[in-house]
Amino acid sequence: MPGVMNRLSQRSLSGMCIWSIPPRCGGLATAAILVLVETFLFALQRPNYSHITDTISELGETGAPHAHLVAFGFFLPVGLLVWLSLWLVWCESSDKYASLALVALSSSGAGYVVAAFFPCDSGAPLYGSWRTQVHNVVGFIDYEGTGIGFLIISHYFARLGRTFLKVAFWAAGALVLLCLVLLSLEAAVHIRGAVQRVVEAIQFMGVFFVCFFLPNK
Repeated sequence: MPGVMNRLSQRSLSGMCIWSIPPRCGGLATAAILVLVETFLFALQRPNYSHITDTISELGETGAPHAHLVAFGFFLPVGLLVWLSLWLVWCESSDKYASLALVALSSSGAGYVVAAFFPCDSGAPLYGSWRTQVHNVVGFIDYEGTGIGFLIISHYFARLGRTFLKVAFWAAGALVLLCLVLLSLEAAVHIRGAVQRVVEAIQFMGVFFVCFFLPNK
């Protein structure tokens, strides 16, 4: 009987190891959940808010309800969690090429951190006050850096012969950069909320899998 119990305990512990999320991934998963939940909750405070048309930045725009809470209870924690997760990955990785990718991907956190201190004007225009210009420039860097980071990671995994990861990250990088082009077009203003949410989904899933796979070379 003790032998049976020992085997059961070992199996249980093995299962826990398989399903447990390492800290570097836990921070990223928490950030993603915050984006999903808080976007929905703060949008409820805006009766005319549309997830298709309106950007996430508009939840914390100048003069918005609870703008201060959105900035420092939503945007800032998300950005810091992304940075923390990537820093933990960087600490476990000694490859200089991978480190270059992590630097590029850190721009995904910069977008949220800067948005906390530089809210956009009402309606998140492409051109506006100096705060909006700072907000938009860093937002551009956010998506461009993430897209480039995924392409670098794709090449990194190609060097290791991991074909599936190479293709997956190449596709993620290409899609992020394509969506960035759409977000820059005035003709796409009526769907920019939907486009941004596609980018955010790719961004967080991609960075999560970078955090998961990269140290496990």
